Amino acid sequence: MRKLIILKSLVDFIWFVSCIPFLLLGLFFSVYIFFDVEALKIYNVLEQGVVITPWYLKLVTVFLLVMLYVLIYSFYLFRKTLRYFQQVKPFDTYVINTYKKIGNLLIVSGILSAVFFFLFHLLVKSELQINLGIIPYLFTICLGLFFLILSETFKIAKLAKEENQLTI
Repeated sequence: MRKLIILKSLVDFIWFVSCIPFLLLGLFFSVYIFFDVEALKIYNVLEQGVVITPWYLKLVTVFLLVMLYVLIYSFYLFRKTLRYFQQVKPFDTYVINTYKKIGNLLIVSGILSAVFFFLFHLLVKSELQINLGIIPYLFTICLGLFFLILSETFKIAKLAKEENQLTI
């Protein structure tokens, strides 16, 4: 039980110190880039200070913010499930469904991010870049698969617990 208290404290600390400010700053910045034309200007030194504002830079910025919001929402759902563990309800239907939702969100965001950045490098930078090392998208997909497996494990454990209670 002490480990659960430490985990919940760390998750709450990360939530209040990192996630809430990122939500507010991301929301402000996502609105700001569409009202201020100079927010995303890039100065090209090779062309004697010519200002370049590519249209796709706003698209990339909005996509990154959406992926950040998906990750923060997944973290929020994980934070809510820890409350059920504190209340000694680990086999609640909400926990099982939430773990499945977290897993699906992480897998979709990992795959979309990998495809998006592959296309970004291919179309914008005109380079074919395939990274076979440890990349954040692969880690996100693995974490999503872990949450799906955890959801299935809790579902099986819940059925076993219910069957055990019926046989007594």
